Amino acid sequence: MALSLAQMVDEVLAALAQHGYSAETIKRYTTTYRGLMAYANQYGITEYTEAVGGNYLNERYGVKPKDWLGEGLPPRTTETWYRLVVLAHYQRTGSVVGAVRRLKGAFVCPEPFTDAYRAFGAFCTRKQYTVLGKQALVKPVQTWLRFLEDQQISDLNQTDAALLTAFLSRYSGHSPYYLATIVSSIRGFFTALAEAEVITGHPWTMLPQLHYPRQAFIPASWTPADVQRLLDAMDQGSPIGKRDYALLLVVVRLGLRASDVRNLTLAQLDWSGKRLTLIQTKTKRPLELPLLEDVGWALIDYLKHGRPHTAAQQIFVNHRAPYGRFNDTNALQRRLHKYMQFAGLEIPRDEHRGLHSLRSTLARTLWEQGTPLPVISDVWGHENAQSARSYLRINLDALRRCPVDPEAVFVDER
Repeated sequence: MALSLAQMVDEVLAALAQHGYSAETIKRYTTTYRGLMAYANQYGITEYTEAVGGNYLNERYGVKPKDWLGEGLPPRTTETWYRLVVLAHYQRTGSVVGAVRRLKGAFVCPEPFTDAYRAFGAFCTRKQYTVLGKQALVKPVQTWLRFLEDQQISDLNQTDAALLTAFLSRYSGHSPYYLATIVSSIRGFFTALAEAEVITGHPWTMLPQLHYPRQAFIPASWTPADVQRLLDAMDQGSPIGKRDYALLLVVVRLGLRASDVRNLTLAQLDWSGKRLTLIQTKTKRPLELPLLEDVGWALIDYLKHGRPHTAAQQIFVNHRAPYGRFNDTNALQRRLHKYMQFAGLEIPRDEHRGLHSLRSTLARTLWEQGTPLPVISDVWGHENAQSARSYLRINLDALRRCPVDPEAVFVDER
């Protein structure tokens, strides 16, 4: 038997308290739900549905149910909307954890291509692509389907060279590497549909096979002084500062990918053996790394004095209730850029300085210390040394201006 609206509200408020939400936050949720229940009583509604929430927003704030995406709404309306999202999520799953906002401008597949889009999603699942890897493939496909809708095309078998040329011309101002990823995504989309027998033609044969080797670009990396300034800018006295310092130190010292840092669990730490073992999210290959002393102490400091109480097994968690694991699209990049601003680091516009660039920096440091390439490949978790080689290309002029002294960067001052 379905819960009544009143019962569901009581359970949601109790769950919020259990997950550590503050009394003030729970008070705001209670106010919103009282207004919703008054509306439901007025119309004799006893059970909650998303349609009920949409109609309530429409009556109270003039928000039409079909526009119920949370985009461009006034702050008070957005807060009410989100609390109704939490209610709907609890109705579906029995949990308040994971009740996140829907992305702004959420993609709605044009009706003629629904089956094809689902088939492509199933293809990505069978290939076991990571969440971020799947997103990188799906976004160009979404743009392609919207483009077809704008061109009033309703059958993918109508795809011809002129249509593909018109679509790709939209990316004429982008880098060759970016264009190659777009072409690859659309080719993959069509081959997946042919495999699923959703289309009868072979439109991917009209797309060039663009190979843009890793050796064609020089990966961004950091100077030792900039790495040290970044770490020095972090507030290790606050819980969030302890978390972010330990997180970045794991990347700087061990070279883990962002996906592996998000998924790092307590069970993967072997304190007595001083090692870290995991199955990599991207490659699905096992990886074992030494648990270096400075990294270990930073993790201990966070676990003992910074990490909130939570049932999550991941080491690094959100510091806002309900204190769960980072989601797969959590913007760790924004955290990094915030500390770059604190440190006063000025990064050239033509250089990308994200978490992956810190990974490249470690590889360069190891290489310049004389570490054999196969060892660097093992540390990085690559399947072969050739994959690591492409990340070791360097700008010799820049290197002469900024000689690398690893000891100056990674000294343990504890």
